[in-house]
Order: sequence, then structure tokens, then C-alpha cells
Amino acid sequence: TTWLIDWKEVSHEHDYSTKLPEGHHSVTLKVSDGKSQASKYATVTVDPDQMYPKKQLLIKHKGVRMMVGWKGMSRPVPIEITEEKLDLIRDELACNAVIIFGEKEEFEDDLIEASRLAIQKGFDRIYVTPEYQDLPVDETIEKIGQFAKKVKALRQMSEAIVFMVGHEFTLDAYGIVPGETYADRVHYVREHTDWMEKVYAVLPGMFRKIVQVCKDYYGYQITYAATVWEAEDIVPWSDPIFESVSSNAYVQDKVGWTQNCVMKHLSGLGKYGKPVNSTEWGCPTYKGAREQASSAFLDEDLAKYPYDEDDQVSYIAQYCDMLNKVNISGAFYTQIDDERPKGYGLYKATTPPYLGPGSSRKKGFYMYKSY
Repeated sequence: TTWLIDWKEVSHEHDYSTKLPEGHHSVTLKVSDGKSQASKYATVTVDPDQMYPKKQLLIKHKGVRMMVGWKGMSRPVPIEITEEKLDLIRDELACNAVIIFGEKEEFEDDLIEASRLAIQKGFDRIYVTPEYQDLPVDETIEKIGQFAKKVKALRQMSEAIVFMVGHEFTLDAYGIVPGETYADRVHYVREHTDWMEKVYAVLPGMFRKIVQVCKDYYGYQITYAATVWEAEDIVPWSDPIFESVSSNAYVQDKVGWTQNCVMKHLSGLGKYGKPVNSTEWGCPTYKGAREQASSAFLDEDLAKYPYDEDDQVSYIAQYCDMLNKVNISGAFYTQIDDERPKGYGLYKATTPPYLGPGSSRKKGFYMYKSY
């Protein structure tokens, strides 16, 4: 017995089942008794509504985070691929907002170029954020001030542009909690109880300096992608320079962040009288990802978890249903794609290290359209 899908051999099992992506597919079954052979061919069409239903998401800014380069890359994503991703976000996901980020200072010019493209494509809100991962606190502040001048030129082109000055400084920046790398700092937070004391000792002063350099060099309102603990009472949201209150609020039942906790957290941020954004949330694509919360994502041996999209789909469905019950202004799925084969991305590359135009393959996500 031989099964072929789209003319590629996939199984020799007597009974075989699989999930097919959206589109038309050829399915062939060949059987042989060693003397003679027979085959049967069929065309199978998969409609997106057969896979996962569409529903309306009732918030103002619906978006996805999109990177122009991550820390492990020696060169940025080519601009033609960035443009393809922006088209996917706007046209296929029906999003009207985007967070554009890069994890190294070498990608600053690519951030600006991608943001110009997003302006041309008519996004209603474009958050531009450099993520200076592993840089010391003082150097991070200095880089933010320098980059603010570049974002100012973008802001003068379009009011859709907002400078998102950073992302989870507690974990991204070097010198707040112990650890040479991001993974080291995540491990420290999980294994020690004194880490919040270190955060309170450094982060409020860091924000005072960032607010000042942005007032000096940028002159427009800003925001920041906070961890839930930073968002609660460390970031000075009341300062008029903040355009919105933004929190990376994942639902993670295993660590106590249930849906009710996240709803209470996001609703509580409305006390500042500003728009509230959920700027990062999502689920990887392996079996059991929802139960593992984020604890397994830093595990080097993801091979022990089978690839599976159902956990991601059900997570997105649950989160979007929750968003329709919470009075916030924006929500941004964590990533359009990523470098990990079982990661958070909604699309994945078929030809590493970069996609060619038109070669993105949509994964089976639960699509909430904007009507």
C-alpha cells in the first residue's frame, strides 16, 4: 500500500489520515500483491471554512507582531519578504495594525524601511519597536534615544506610527535580573524569589530616563510592550507621553494565569484612561503546548513533542473569544512567523532560511476576520 498526496509519497500504512492545508490536492492510493498493481486517484478540495470557522473580533486594532530580524540572524529578512508578510497580515488575516520589531541594533534601518512599507499599505496603527536584547541598561537607553530621531521622521509622514520604545526590559535587558542571556534571565526568574526586588531597584529609574530622552528627541507619544508585572505598577502609564497601555498578557493556566486572571488584568489597566493593548499572546505548534504554558518553549529538545496545530488553534479561539468580552483597543498575536519549526508562527517557511515571494504556507490557524 502506498499513499501519495500532491504526487509525493507520504505513507505505506493500510489506513492513513492527515490534515491538508487550504486548496486543491491530489490523493493517490496504490496497492500491490507483488504480482499486479492497482491505483485510484481523487482530487480533494479544502476550503478554509471547513478547517476553522471565521468570527468577528470586536476591537479597534487587530494585528500581528512581525520581525525584520532576530538575534540569531547575521542579516535581516529581505525587504521583498517583509513586503509579502505585510500583505499577508493585511489581506489574508484582515488586520489593520502591526507591530514591527527587530532584536539587534543592526536591524534599525530595516525597521524603518518596513515601517515605510506599512504606511504605504494603509495600516491604521504601526508600532515600531527596537528590541535591544542583552544590551546593558544604560546602553539600551542610549540606543532608544538615538533611534527616536529616526522614528520621528516616520511619525511626520503618518500619524499611524507610534514608537514602542521596548519590550519586556526585565528579561530583554542585561543588568536588571541576573543572567548573561535572555534564557538565563528567564531561568533566574523561575528559580529565585528575589527577582522582583531587583526589578523595582532598576526599572523605575530606567523608565524616567527613557521618558526624558523621548521627550528630548522624539516629541510624540510612545508606548511600551510590558510584562504583566511591569504593566501592573512599574511603567509610568499616567505620564502624558504614553499613547496607550500595553501588556504581553498570555493565558497560561499552568502558571496560574487563567483566562479570568488575564481578563481582570487587561480590564484593570483601563484605570489609566488610555487605550489598552494586549501586545503579545499565542501558542506554539506542538502537542501539549497549551498545558506546558511557556515552560517547554525554551527546551532545546522540542523533538520529543510531535508537531500539531490544534493546540494553537484552540488557544487562539479561546483568546479571541475572551477579547470580545474585555473592553480593550488592540490585540497583537505574537508572531506572523518565526525561526523555530514548532514555534508560535501562523505561517512557516517552506524554503529556509527565507521565503521566496508567494512561497509562504499558511498553517491551520483560527482566523478572526475584521468586518
